[in-house]
Amino acid sequence: MLFLVLFTMAVLFAVALARWPALGGPKLTNSAASPPAGDPPTRATTLEGALTAQLVRGEINRAQYQRALERLAAREAEKHPLSAPEKGDPSAGA
Repeated sequence: MLFLVLFTMAVLFAVALARWPALGGPKLTNSAASPPAGDPPTRATTLEGALTAQLVRGEINRAQYQRALERLAAREAEKHPLSAPEKGDPSAGA
C-alpha cells in the first residue's frame, strides 16, 4: 500500500514537472545553447527551416505548419517521383 502511494506521488510529481512551462512557471533555458547577445540569429537556408523558425516564433500555428509541410512534400513528390524497380530486375537487390 505504501508503495502504491509513493508511486502515485512520483507520477504526479513527474507530470507536474512536465507541465510546469505550460502552467506559466519559470522558463528553464540552457545558456550554453543560446547564441551570444552580439551575434545575429542565423537565417534558415531551406523552406523547412524557415517554416520551423516561424513555428517557433509563433508566427504560424501547428496546423498551418503541418499543412505547409504537406504541400511541400506533395510538390517535391511531383518534381522528383520515386520509382519502384521492375519485377525481376537483377539490380533491385534481394
